[in-house]
Amino acid sequence: MFRPQIQKTRVLVFMALVSLILVYTSSNSTVIHTANGFEEKLIASEIMESALKVLKAEVKNNKNIIDNTIYIDIDPNTTGLIFKEDSPIRSSIGDLEAKQTVLKPNFAALVVDNLIKAGVNRGDTVAIGMTGSMPGANIAVLSACKAMGLQTVTISSVGSSTWGATDPNFTWLDMENILVENKIFSQKSIAASMGGKGDCLRRSGKRGGKEAREIVRLAALRNRIPLIDYVLPIEEQNVSKSIDQRVKLYSKFVNSLDDYAAFINVGGGVTNVGVGGKTKIPKPGFLAPELILEMNPRKSIIKNFARLGVPSVHISHIPELVRGIIPFGSQKLMTGQGRLYKDEKYNLIVASFSLVILLSLVVGIGIYSHQQIKKR
Repeated sequence: MFRPQIQKTRVLVFMALVSLILVYTSSNSTVIHTANGFEEKLIASEIMESALKVLKAEVKNNKNIIDNTIYIDIDPNTTGLIFKEDSPIRSSIGDLEAKQTVLKPNFAALVVDNLIKAGVNRGDTVAIGMTGSMPGANIAVLSACKAMGLQTVTISSVGSSTWGATDPNFTWLDMENILVENKIFSQKSIAASMGGKGDCLRRSGKRGGKEAREIVRLAALRNRIPLIDYVLPIEEQNVSKSIDQRVKLYSKFVNSLDDYAAFINVGGGVTNVGVGGKTKIPKPGFLAPELILEMNPRKSIIKNFARLGVPSVHISHIPELVRGIIPFGSQKLMTGQGRLYKDEKYNLIVASFSLVILLSLVVGIGIYSHQQIKKR
């Protein structure tokens, strides 16, 4: 009985074997690409690792910290920088998994990645707006800047959302001071604000108020950080006043505000991203000035810089910022590992060559079989 070549069992088996060999060869011929800024990313993550060790030791040994127990249920990586206690300086509800994520040393490498996208180069000066809500992200930003050889001009807000730097005796300003004393970083914030509602810790239920402002005042005093002035009666008036003061402070360190290579914002402070900034600026990471102006946030530091053509790195919306790059929440990732540093890709030359061979085999046998059928 006549059967064309393509229908013969031995031919089909041969084609199947060749296909399997080519697929195996292609899948095992990967090429490792070193990511842009590999050295800076690795150095940044190592700096952050050192900073976290210093602060963890402080948490364990400082008897003035109200609750220096490290709770494994909320702080599985035992950083000591996730605080349980309710506090007058607690400004809002925070996301525990986001706080866990930004305390991973690899988060510093992610900041480097976004600064590279923003076009920042060694020796540049960057303006930074920090928050007590995410000490991990603050440390990551400072580590990235040090690794990249950047000059930093920082203004911090002290109020903190849940799980952040809420301990009255161990605020973000205290952490920052300890890191400078231990020579992890060389510069402290040039000024600080109350943070929280209206950037003046206006009372909201049990949060804020006179007691909270006194805690911040004492924290600024013992760490020798000047406080930004505030007014209480009208919330929007204080936000506007605080923004104007920040602009003047940032301006003192450069010839012109547009001399800054980038503005780095940590969190959702009303002065930095404007009232309602969380929804007005839904995209995290590197933001081009044109994109920020297109989003049209309300009066804010980020908008001021965008108008001058200065790009921003927006450290917020943490689940989206780390998606596919760093595990979100408590899951660990070894320092220096992951696609931030090296990316494994298939060798396109081998894959293309295998595809050509396979297609040639199928087409060749098909043509030969067609000729057989026609001849028959």
